[in-house]
Amino acid sequence: MKNERAWSGYSVAVSGTQTQEPVDGEQDHAVPGSPAWWAARQERAKPTRRVPVTLERIVAGALELIDRDGLGALSMRNLATELETGTTTLYRHVSGKDEVLVLVADSVLGETMPIRPEQELTWREVLETLARSMRAMLGAHPNLAPLFATAVPVGPNSLRGRELTLHALRERGFDAALAADVHTALAHQVLASVLQEPMNDFRAGGLGPAKGMTLREFYRSLPAGTYPHLVDLADELTSRTATEEFEFGLACLLDGVELRLQKSQTRRPRARSAKSPG
Repeated sequence: MKNERAWSGYSVAVSGTQTQEPVDGEQDHAVPGSPAWWAARQERAKPTRRVPVTLERIVAGALELIDRDGLGALSMRNLATELETGTTTLYRHVSGKDEVLVLVADSVLGETMPIRPEQELTWREVLETLARSMRAMLGAHPNLAPLFATAVPVGPNSLRGRELTLHALRERGFDAALAADVHTALAHQVLASVLQEPMNDFRAGGLGPAKGMTLREFYRSLPAGTYPHLVDLADELTSRTATEEFEFGLACLLDGVELRLQKSQTRRPRARSAKSPG
């Protein structure tokens, strides 16, 4: 029997053989030698390249996970899934979740704008710059704020920023005790502001199961005879934004610092009594 050949595109049909009918939409891929066939083959041949797991990737992945899903979502298993690797790989770099959290906390502190010695700022400008920078950093990662409420960070970025700030204060006339106390008070002021910021949603979002009454409306609804000042000041108590409240608290703190600084600078060290020879 004579072989009869029928050419169809890039394929060759030979009598006595059977060809599989292509499924609709897959005809180009089913034709060996066609451009689509070659493209699909090359895609299958490409090896999957895995990004190496480094300590930097672990810290960045943990931060992304916490920012997205919250502090409670961080576990070694979840972090391994986030990085598309296994927990065994993670344990080659860190001892566990607690170490990851320490490294993440120090990493975000590196986002705070440090006070450089060469900057010509007044002491008040130094503290204002530091406070706003710290608040911006924590505001960018609010899920991390509770970490800083449980322990004093002592990683490299934390120590560097603290040293630069204390140096700036000492250079501007702060004695040792005042410089240390003011730095601590400022950190507490910033952290409290960030931790309490969700209360703004509470104020605006309403009270009760139906969320139908705002805090302002609640104050106004109180019996004026029992709570005259709450009723009278309902607008003032609920109209400030989180930033406005922070700036007011910061100004009050720094006004108090100014008084203490003036007081400390007016003190004179006691003169040492001369010792008679002998």
